[in-house]
Amino acid sequence: MAWKHSSLTLQDLYMPPGRGASTRRTRVKQLRHVTRPRTRNWERLAFQSILVLADALAVGLSLILAYTLRLSSGVLTYHADYAAEKYYLLVAISIPIWLVLFYLMGLYDLDNLLGGVVEYQQMSKACVGGVIAVILISFFWRDFALVSRGWILLSLVLSILILNGERFFIRRVGYWLRRRGWLMARALIVGANEQGLAMARQWIEHPESGIKVVGFLDDFKPLHMPICDGIEVLGRPSQIDAIVNQHQVQEVILVSNAVAWETFEVTIRETHARAPYTLRLSPGFYEILSTHVAVHNKTFVPLFTVYGERLVGIEALIKLMEDLSLGFTLFLLTLPLSMAIALGLKLQRPRASVFTHNITLGRGGGSFRMFKFRSARDIEKWGMEPTGLEVFLYRSGLDKLPQLINVLRCQMSLVGPRPQVSGHEHPDHRFLRQLQTIKPGITGPWLVSAFWTSADEKRNELYYIRNWTLWLDFQILFQTARLIFFAPTHSRQASKEQ
Repeated sequence: MAWKHSSLTLQDLYMPPGRGASTRRTRVKQLRHVTRPRTRNWERLAFQSILVLADALAVGLSLILAYTLRLSSGVLTYHADYAAEKYYLLVAISIPIWLVLFYLMGLYDLDNLLGGVVEYQQMSKACVGGVIAVILISFFWRDFALVSRGWILLSLVLSILILNGERFFIRRVGYWLRRRGWLMARALIVGANEQGLAMARQWIEHPESGIKVVGFLDDFKPLHMPICDGIEVLGRPSQIDAIVNQHQVQEVILVSNAVAWETFEVTIRETHARAPYTLRLSPGFYEILSTHVAVHNKTFVPLFTVYGERLVGIEALIKLMEDLSLGFTLFLLTLPLSMAIALGLKLQRPRASVFTHNITLGRGGGSFRMFKFRSARDIEKWGMEPTGLEVFLYRSGLDKLPQLINVLRCQMSLVGPRPQVSGHEHPDHRFLRQLQTIKPGITGPWLVSAFWTSADEKRNELYYIRNWTLWLDFQILFQTARLIFFAPTHSRQASKEQ
């Protein structure tokens, strides 16, 4: 291939040892100054500009709506004198200050956007900082000395709600754009082992990540060997500069356990501040890990902290609030139905227990009693003929209603992996350990697999664990409701607990 403003080729760059190392270094230096083809960085700039504009409008809306509710609407009584023009001036002054705070909090860095809860956490913190800035302005600027405390409090609450809602909407737009090929970063994966392949598949199947894998670099596999979905080995890690320029690569993901130590060391050492790509390190255990991992610096020594659970901190709190609030609501709504079912089962078999239970593996390897109504499956195990009610409970899934008690006792979640009965031999202990990083669920990917792109239950459950969001839980709950109310009765029997 002929390079723009240069006649260098890959063969010219990587010469036999006999030709001299100095010549090789000279050609590397020349190649680094080759003019690269224009990338699509304008997409990111346009998206960030839209974010800034949307944030400015949301901040203004929050402050003005707080003013309207507290002062001018008459809904809340306010007896002190105030001047509307001063509040509007304060809003105009506050907007650029808030935008600067958003920038400092990383809210325009695409690494912090379009995924996870970090964006919402940082936005809430920035709103608190913005309100503190308003307080300081009103304190030191005499013209604003009589600012309403109620307006400040309402501004805080409304700004958190409105700005996070605005970011939630823009995130949906960003996902839509990425599924159509926009806002994608072209990436090379250095290391074509199982870990590199697993990461590539994850990004290929879920373009919402914003990563477009263009190829692999590997020390051991043959050149042009297809790895997955037509993506090939493009060269050796030593050729990284040339291949980055050739394929307009913006990110290089180095899988630490997939390359020789010498290659790892050279790649890290030769990546400089002016390199045309971002170098990212993968610890190389993505395929075997589903717990939460964080990077902590101990006196500038970076260390990976591996937690025993998938959800920690704010994510664990959000999941718990979802389970308790929705679980308690569903428990109250279904309590009359549960009492009617219990009465019917008792009248049909006065001497049989209305409930059954299994000792089930919980989060972290513990166990608990998972309750169910007596159903046809239990009766068949006892060697008896099931009644119509018992068959209906099994086929409809209503035998699971007592599991809402397990949810309220924080033993289960509304949505989670398939419950695993204790004492049963599991064929894949590593997969079982990954399932136990979060609570088992009353429903989950295993129950609504008809709505998922993959029919592989194990793959779906690992995807759920690694990519959990509140939005994903709501999707699964909606799919479960569709399955219960609109799917044929026989299709509801799938994925029952063993």
